[in-house]
Amino acid sequence: MAKYDSQTKGKNGTSHFGDLENLHIGSPISMLGDLIPVMTGVAIAGRYLGQKIVAMTWIGDGGSSTGVFHEGLNFAAVQKAPFVLVLENNQWAYSTPVKRQVPIENLADRAKAYGIPSYTVDGNDVVAVYTTAKEAVHRARNGEGPILIEVKTFRRMGHAQHDPAEYVPKEMRAYWEGRDPIALYEKYLTAEKLLDEKSKKEIGDKIDQLLSKERDFAENSPMPPPEFAEHGVYCTGDDCHKVRPKWERPVAEVTPPKSSVAAVWSVAGFGTGKASGGGSAPIHFGDTEKHAKDGASAEEAARANGKMRAAKATAKKSAKPVVVTSKSKAQARKAGR
Repeated sequence: MAKYDSQTKGKNGTSHFGDLENLHIGSPISMLGDLIPVMTGVAIAGRYLGQKIVAMTWIGDGGSSTGVFHEGLNFAAVQKAPFVLVLENNQWAYSTPVKRQVPIENLADRAKAYGIPSYTVDGNDVVAVYTTAKEAVHRARNGEGPILIEVKTFRRMGHAQHDPAEYVPKEMRAYWEGRDPIALYEKYLTAEKLLDEKSKKEIGDKIDQLLSKERDFAENSPMPPPEFAEHGVYCTGDDCHKVRPKWERPVAEVTPPKSSVAAVWSVAGFGTGKASGGGSAPIHFGDTEKHAKDGASAEEAARANGKMRAAKATAKKSAKPVVVTSKSKAQARKAGR
């Protein structure tokens, strides 16, 4: 309702706010696919600080058709980030059906391209979604890297209030209306003797009271004062909100000299490369002078390089220059005919 008592003090009336300190929720943005690299960064930062956290974000089937979905998932896979991506297959991305977006049946198969595991689960089964998510988080927390969960579900309403969703076939809507996740969960709880009519009514009454109380509070809250329009547009530092890294490991581990990494790389089939000033590697391209192999003396390296230079000089002297004359041009033209 964009009221002054809201989390954003009326700056934003939707869900673009979070609570890092207590609920550990990062503020989402409208471009949902863009949260994949952001939350991957959060996961990597937590690992760097020594926090055993797992980052998670959600995306719809339409968002999985964006470039940042693939870039972000590949980045998470390469970094083996403790990250779980929940891909809600809603059957429709606004008015575009999934079959017009993707030539595969299961969106979870996209995880294979990045070498990460995935799950496909009934998104309207509360227990199945909870169990799968719990297992995925456990695996990510234990160092298995990112995991993709595709939940097959259905967006029963339009994309927004302005969308009546008349493009959805009536038979399709009727099928999914009969698979309401709340109704299915109630049926499960009743079958397991975890819910009866009395407790169901108590829960319903409690929810109604809570909603009425919150609605009345929101409707009676004041609107933001006009002079507040220029405030809170940009974060200005500590006077806006304080965010400090919470180290759960010795800082010395990630600062020199312990964090120093030697400038040495390994390439399959080429051996180990080193800086040209030190020992050399059996890596050689083109006419680059070969350095001494590990353990070879400087004299051996000098002799090897001297022989290479001498061979090049001899080849250069013995090569006869080619002179093109008018006679040779005429002969070439005659041969061409």
